[in-house]
Amino acid sequence: MSQFYLQDSRSYVGDGLTFWALGGGYTTDLDKAELFTKEQACGHRETDIPWPKDYVDARAHLGVDHQYISLEEARDQLSPGCAVVLQIPGHWNGNDIALAHWSIGHTYRFEKAHRLTLEAAQAIGNTPEEAVIWPVAYLIAKARRLVHKRDVNIKEALQGTGIELTKAKRRQSASIQNCGGCGRFVPSPSYEDCRHCDHDNRP
Repeated sequence: MSQFYLQDSRSYVGDGLTFWALGGGYTTDLDKAELFTKEQACGHRETDIPWPKDYVDARAHLGVDHQYISLEEARDQLSPGCAVVLQIPGHWNGNDIALAHWSIGHTYRFEKAHRLTLEAAQAIGNTPEEAVIWPVAYLIAKARRLVHKRDVNIKEALQGTGIELTKAKRRQSASIQNCGGCGRFVPSPSYEDCRHCDHDNRP
């Protein structure tokens, strides 16, 4: 039986898609996302988008949320010869840290971060303001699977599933006009005096 993640299309965390989470709320962490059958996934709000689990999983990557890591906690794992990666301060994608990747400068995908030995990283001579040394083993334990919006395409994902998304109805925006007294925007038609200048704008 096919399984689906259910995306809340109204918001993102950086470029990360947010999905319905197990137990309520929303999450970018695919391992904490609730799974639905096709029937369940199609029975929600029009702002909720069903994504086939296999399609999303194949395009997911590992990201490291800065809220769940601590240099003080990680320091114990910085031992001679250990593998490390370098965080580039001041760069974020949502909550995810940027990691050094020599060919492009930095990446938000943990698996693409350039790995060095502790000694090699220290020999570079970067200050903590330029790069922060993290043990690979520590960040692996903290990383989560997520998917960025640029890596998925809903039309491609739903091919062959029989699911057709309904287009969200556009809400008709309220009409406005300029107040004849002060020129500020007021509802149109207006049946009250302008709150700013008391001009009568009634038709």
